Amino acid sequence: MRRAWRYLLGVTLVVAGQVVSQAAASQPLRIRVWKAQHKLDVLRGSKIVRTYRVSLGASPVGPKIIRGDGKTPVGVYSVYDKRPSDRFRWFLALNYPAKEDADRAFAADRISADTWADIWLADKMGQEPPWNTPLGAFVGIHGTGAGGRKAKLRRVSDWTDGCIAVSDRDIDELYEMIPVGTVVEIRE
Repeated sequence: MRRAWRYLLGVTLVVAGQVVSQAAASQPLRIRVWKAQHKLDVLRGSKIVRTYRVSLGASPVGPKIIRGDGKTPVGVYSVYDKRPSDRFRWFLALNYPAKEDADRAFAADRISADTWADIWLADKMGQEPPWNTPLGAFVGIHGTGAGGRKAKLRRVSDWTDGCIAVSDRDIDELYEMIPVGTVVEIRE
C-alpha cells in the first residue's frame, strides 16, 4: 500500500511539474535592461532565458529628459516595430516617449499640452510615437553596425544617442526571438 502511495505521489509531482513548465513556456517573452550593469535580460515569466551585454547612451546615468542629452530612457516600454537598419543591422523600435514620459515632461513644463496629447494618443493607440518632441525619439535596441576595432570599441563603451546597442550577432538573435509588442523595462 505504501509503495502505491509513493508511486501516485511521484506521478502527481511529475505531472504537476509538466503543467508548471508548460504554463511558464506559454508566458510571453519580456526584456529587462539594467543600465548600471550594462545588461539586457530576456525573460519568460521570472526565468532568464538569455543575457546580453549592452552599450547605452553616451551619458547613461539618469533618465532621458530632453533630446540630445545622451541618456537612455528609464521606464516601461514596448517594441512597436522591427525593421532592418542601414546603420545598425536591425532595429527594435521602442515606444519612447510614452505616456509616463509625457506626463513627467508636461508636469515639469518641458512640453506643451499639444505635444503631451500627441504622445499620449500614440502610446494609447500602440502607434509610433511622435519624433519631433523636445524629449527626443527614435529609441530602440540595435546592433553596433560596425566591424573590426570599431565594433569592439562600441561593445565596451557607451556611445549611442540613447538607444540600447548589442553586438551584431546578438541583434540577429534578438531580432528573431523578440516579437512586436514585447514589453521592455529599462531600469537604472
